Amino acid sequence: MVIIFVGLLVFLAHAFVALFEKTKVPDVLFLILIGLVLGPVLNIVTPADFGKVGGVFTVIVLVVILFEGGMQLSLESLLRTYKQTTKLTLVSYLVAAVGITLLLRFAAGLSVLTAVFVGAVLAGPGPSVVMPLLKYVPISDLNKTVLTLESALGEALTVVIGLGVIKWAAMSSVQLGHMLGGLLSGFIFAAAIGAAGGYLWSVLLNKVRRLQNAMFTTPSFVFIIYGICELLGYSGPVSALAFGIVIGNIGDISIPFWKPGKDLEPIRLNSAEKAFLGEIVFLLKTFFFVYIGISIRLQDIATPMLAFSLTMMIILTRIVAVRFSLSRREASLNDVRFISVIVPKGLAAAVLAPLAVAGGIAGGGMIQNTIYSVIGLSIILTSVLIFLVQRTSVSLFVEAVFTGYNGDISGEEKTEKKVASPDGARLPKKQRR
Repeated sequence: MVIIFVGLLVFLAHAFVALFEKTKVPDVLFLILIGLVLGPVLNIVTPADFGKVGGVFTVIVLVVILFEGGMQLSLESLLRTYKQTTKLTLVSYLVAAVGITLLLRFAAGLSVLTAVFVGAVLAGPGPSVVMPLLKYVPISDLNKTVLTLESALGEALTVVIGLGVIKWAAMSSVQLGHMLGGLLSGFIFAAAIGAAGGYLWSVLLNKVRRLQNAMFTTPSFVFIIYGICELLGYSGPVSALAFGIVIGNIGDISIPFWKPGKDLEPIRLNSAEKAFLGEIVFLLKTFFFVYIGISIRLQDIATPMLAFSLTMMIILTRIVAVRFSLSRREASLNDVRFISVIVPKGLAAAVLAPLAVAGGIAGGGMIQNTIYSVIGLSIILTSVLIFLVQRTSVSLFVEAVFTGYNGDISGEEKTEKKVASPDGARLPKKQRR
């Protein structure tokens, strides 16, 4: 029966993609619901049944999705959006962390330390969820680049600050300078290692392709780079993203004073390798979202209610953060409508949640279950809101918040400027040309 289910799930995943093209309901939503039915509803499967394999699987999904997502980014887009990305990442994370902390402290009555920990863990986005969703969201390529980078950097922020709060719980103090220094160095060194690994692999590709059954070697090398960064204490997700960016833009990268010979000339992945990687991403994404649904906890009514309140706070703070971090020149009304509802949580939150128990934080078991529930709810609500914003009058509320933004339906910066005749009348297109 398990084997039959695995086969059916792959076919269902393709059917959900086809359904999305007609209804605009993301396939992610259906996959999570399948996991919910199998896990907390019918209790056929539990996360404990996967043992350590479950944790390893989620990391593999994260690495592959970040690598594949990085390959889709152009250097030109990165250079144009780095300021916008930094501003959105910091503002969104800080506003969400403060909002969650205040809600838990004054509405739920939790201790300051517990509230700060949950705020730090749930403030960052999940790239393993954001990147697949971006394929369904009709926004500009530039702002897709912004969201891709924000998800990777935001997850790194979540890990560093979440671990800092755990140290604070153990030591009753925390050195802010050390935390910020570790965060910055983790970003810089991880990006450098990932970029160097991407360039090295592009040089080795010619020789590797001569090996038999070599398709898996590229993702395998990304796993090695990710693991090295994590062992050194740097951000593995950032290194995987940097690896993908370099190998995807290798034709536009030149190193001063380095003139490689023909055998050492860096090359891109060919169409067959990219297609193979796309198939891997599709399969991993399918099983990952079912696993997320299985991992949601529904042990009592209080935990889901608290998780729902936290998820709504995350959505509200996201709208505020987008409003104050993206200007009218940087995003159209169409873009901000979708950016403001993309709030899914992912791997970092799932990994840090058990540390609430191990780190001796008050109410650790309840906090762990709440965080797991928020991960599932945030993904489900994001999928639902993307559909509602695109198809229903819910978008009117978001548009009211973003009054004054350009209403360009494509999200591209292509608003046609009005060209007037001497008497002030608007000229036809042919005359304006």
